[in-house]
Amino acid sequence: MLFNKLAPIAQVHLQDVNQSVHCPLCKQALENNLQQIQPCEHLACVYNQDEADFAFSTKDFSQRLQDQAVDFNELDGYVLAQLGYKDDILALEQTRTGTWERQFVAYHVS
Repeated sequence: MLFNKLAPIAQVHLQDVNQSVHCPLCKQALENNLQQIQPCEHLACVYNQDEADFAFSTKDFSQRLQDQAVDFNELDGYVLAQLGYKDDILALEQTRTGTWERQFVAYHVS
């Protein structure tokens, strides 16, 4: 069965290691100045692509992962489609100058 990338994925490159992406709805920064995640009510998950580990996920997101038993190495639009997300989530893949780290960040927009 073929899945389309139903959830759009924006590529965001931050020029400064101290910068943070902001929620597209409430404008809250994802991280504080110590790069600790500060979840707003819209944040669905933060996934470190290189470590293959969630730094944050909501109960709903975690439950979908468990219920669907989706195997993946990198979180992307294909995985989001398998989890049943369509137009109700906005995903960003974030990189920073000076690091190799790639974070996948998803926000509920509905």
